[in-house]
Amino acid sequence: MKLNTPIIKDGPYEVYTMRHAESIGNAKGLDDESLARLANHSFVVTEKGFKQLSLSAEYMKSMDFLDGRFGVYTSGFSRAQESMGAILNILGKDNVFNVISDSRLDEWWRGIFHSLPKEIVEKNYSLERMVQEREGLHHYRAPQGQAGKDVEVNLVSFLRDVPEKQIFIVGHGRNLGFLRRILTNAPLDLNCKYPIPENGEIWKFSKDGSYYNFESLFVPKVDS
Repeated sequence: MKLNTPIIKDGPYEVYTMRHAESIGNAKGLDDESLARLANHSFVVTEKGFKQLSLSAEYMKSMDFLDGRFGVYTSGFSRAQESMGAILNILGKDNVFNVISDSRLDEWWRGIFHSLPKEIVEKNYSLERMVQEREGLHHYRAPQGQAGKDVEVNLVSFLRDVPEKQIFIVGHGRNLGFLRRILTNAPLDLNCKYPIPENGEIWKFSKDGSYYNFESLFVPKVDS
């Protein structure tokens, strides 16, 4: 039996996405330790990240796909909003769009496993780790966090609400991985190991019947 993600009826016929540029969290690696004096949602874009945005914006300018008919959306996190602002500034379209910040586009938040150092998790939350491994990340909701299915519910809700038929989203790697799964009706992975874009990478989804075709349009290549 094949199980389908709920169909996005009357949704946008084109969805363009871009992952935010490299942030200080990306530069530090996976163990960003969000508690270390700076909240994860406050991470800012690095110098390398702005170089990525310049390349991505030049690609968008050459394709000329972002016009006044688009709905333009970003998450509530600083790095996504900063990336969107830089893109629109380079394109000279700061005053063209009413950019909407929507928390349903925020990065997948895994609670204590996202914000606490590994040694503290292993010492104090070994039972939670055992339950997570048994249930899988799609179903398991860590303390103070989201299960994978929570992210999908948010994204389906967002897609059903947007009024525009063409939208551009600046978002986050794992969140956009979930979006790709939903739009293309890819198989569900209980541990949520879905393909994610690189920083500054641009994806396109084109409606084809009930679901969407996918293509990666551009990846900015910047030396470290």
